[in-house]
Amino acid sequence: MHQIKTLIVKFSPELAKHEVPLFRGAVIAASGGGTLFHNHLGDNYRYSYPLIQYKRIGKCPAIVCVGAGVESIGELFSNGNFSFEIGERTVDMEIVSIKANKTNVQLWNSSFNYSLANWLPLNSENYKKYMQSELMTDKIALLENILKGNILSFLKSMGVFIEDELTCSITSISSSHIERYKNLSLMAFNLQFSTNVSLPHLIGLGKNASLGFGVVREC
Repeated sequence: MHQIKTLIVKFSPELAKHEVPLFRGAVIAASGGGTLFHNHLGDNYRYSYPLIQYKRIGKCPAIVCVGAGVESIGELFSNGNFSFEIGERTVDMEIVSIKANKTNVQLWNSSFNYSLANWLPLNSENYKKYMQSELMTDKIALLENILKGNILSFLKSMGVFIEDELTCSITSISSSHIERYKNLSLMAFNLQFSTNVSLPHLIGLGKNASLGFGVVREC
């Protein structure tokens, strides 16, 4: 059994969805630019699961810290300045809530139900496979394999290695839509799934998890 810490820091006032990357930049500047805040090592990208994630919770900006990210958030708190430059405006933010959690992450004999919001599973190759699949069952099977890979990547980054089979089933797809990110059009999904591994509430899975995509919620 592996116990993973998470810390969810929620701010006010509300933030528009397109402002999340700006919020991320403002937090990085205010914290002094520690590696875990931006997932870079010098000029190189840190190819690992993002331990500090930026998203909206109930339209309010939030930071979700995972594992070692929980300790690193102290770099922001020690500054004590939450006057952030969001684009061309200065926003004086206040902390609304701080919630610390510990999740026992492991495989279980039973399944857990989760929702997954704004998930970006498809690269260019998988997008072609998805669009060329005539049967919905084939499309779902493709998405399930990608989601299973996202979960395994998260577990590996947390130092959790499983010996038995991880199961992952998409139980329903609420909607799909196009998200614009850095001049790219990406297909996003809102769906529900079940798996035999316990996952921390509000972590991100998949592409751009650090920017509020692929948010996991307990059902």
